[in-house]
Amino acid sequence: MIDFRYHLVSLISVFLALAIGIVLGAGPLQNSLGTALNDQVTSLRENRNETQVQLEQTAAAVNDRDAYITAAAGAYLPGVLDGKKAALVLMPDAEDDDLDAVAAQIQTAGGTVTGRVSLTDVWSDASRDAFRQTYSEQLAGYLDSEASSNANKVLGQGLGTALTSGSDSARTLMDLLTATETPLVSVDAKPGGLADMIVVIGPRGTGATAESRDDVDASASPAQSAASWVDALTGTASAASTVVVGAADAETDVVAALRADKAPVTTIDSVGQAAAAVSTPLALASTASGAKGDYGFDKGADAVVPPIPK
Repeated sequence: MIDFRYHLVSLISVFLALAIGIVLGAGPLQNSLGTALNDQVTSLRENRNETQVQLEQTAAAVNDRDAYITAAAGAYLPGVLDGKKAALVLMPDAEDDDLDAVAAQIQTAGGTVTGRVSLTDVWSDASRDAFRQTYSEQLAGYLDSEASSNANKVLGQGLGTALTSGSDSARTLMDLLTATETPLVSVDAKPGGLADMIVVIGPRGTGATAESRDDVDASASPAQSAASWVDALTGTASAASTVVVGAADAETDVVAALRADKAPVTTIDSVGQAAAAVSTPLALASTASGAKGDYGFDKGADAVVPPIPK
């Protein structure tokens, strides 16, 4: 009987509590609970609207800034690269729009774009280390002086020589770089003459883009890949005046990696922004005169913009 009474009292207590909750919810507490929920929804909606307005204002400010930078460039860029010819080199995952923006500013500065080539993942594929080593030994025989025993530096030197030298050796170097079923270089627009300088356009970032690609070699870490590109571009810069325009948001972004390595290569960060495109002709002129620099807004930059010739 004690157990039965105990369970009976427990059940009565439970149902009594439920009944009280229903009565209070439908009566005295109904308005306060409803009002609290409505207030929260209204507050969230207002925050969302405020955030949207702020985003729109920020986007408008960025567009206005870029328009101002581009307009100002029309005043001080003309003549900076008069008579100079530049070859454009596109790294994997770099965007065509960024290359087009740089090309437009080179032309504004009086320069000419002689051609465009794209680099393939073979430069950084860890599974192709042995291939690059063997191939670099073959290319070395066509270089006037081998700048390094590092395979990627030799290959990069070969690229710089192939784009800026008119020798028979240079033509052979380009043939070698574009040969095989998995070439190091593909020609997008055949160079219409020799270049005086080279602009390398890197990707905007190495994060999710690289991870989402099916053709990225899983054995190569982002740091290993970045190191391969540092060596290659250092080799290119040893053979010709070279400016690398890319990202420096993460340590493995090409510009950040070049700066961390203190590579003797001129860099511009914030690729994709008007400031980077406008800075490129100025950086080319400065580099051609023998002054290497790092320009932009991110870590490692020496100045926001390269020096403007007087």
